[in-house]
Amino acid sequence: MLNFSSYTRLKQRCAVVGGVLVAITITAYSGPAKSQLPSANTPAVANSSISSSPAPVSGSPTQSIASATPIQQAAVQAIRDYYSAISSQDYRRAYSAWDRNGAASQQSFEKFKQGFANTASTAVEVGTPGRLDGAAGSSYIKIPVTVSATTTTGTPQQFRGSYILRRVNGVSGSNPEQRGWHLYSANLTQVN
Repeated sequence: MLNFSSYTRLKQRCAVVGGVLVAITITAYSGPAKSQLPSANTPAVANSSISSSPAPVSGSPTQSIASATPIQQAAVQAIRDYYSAISSQDYRRAYSAWDRNGAASQQSFEKFKQGFANTASTAVEVGTPGRLDGAAGSSYIKIPVTVSATTTTGTPQQFRGSYILRRVNGVSGSNPEQRGWHLYSANLTQVN
């Protein structure tokens, strides 16, 4: 029987493997006008527009972002802040939005930054956040998104999926940065 921590690690590994497969597929079929993936299935972005309307892939049909708890709203804001950093080409801030100072993106900062070379713009729709889960002093939340990107050659791309965000709870010795939400994993699939 899997405990939550083992289940979370297994789920993260599956998401990463799936992300690599999607990245390989996108690279194989996109030709020279492709967007490189800067992190675990996230389209590369040079300019972003942020939309607060829920994506069609919402976590709960009865709950909207507006009625989400403050802790859920903070997680949604972390995704918006991530895309805002990308929009302003502040790749260092975008990279640090990933858990463990960017390490959760499973890329070096240079690879992450290079991933934005072929993307001109993007828009993200954030869906209704899922329920909070907890394990070993941390909280996790899954948030659905729809990302529309345009390459530097004008080719449109759309991705749907979700991010899992993580934050350290009020554990003794934790600092305010650790207690904020960070991107833990991404599972996005190209839909066009």
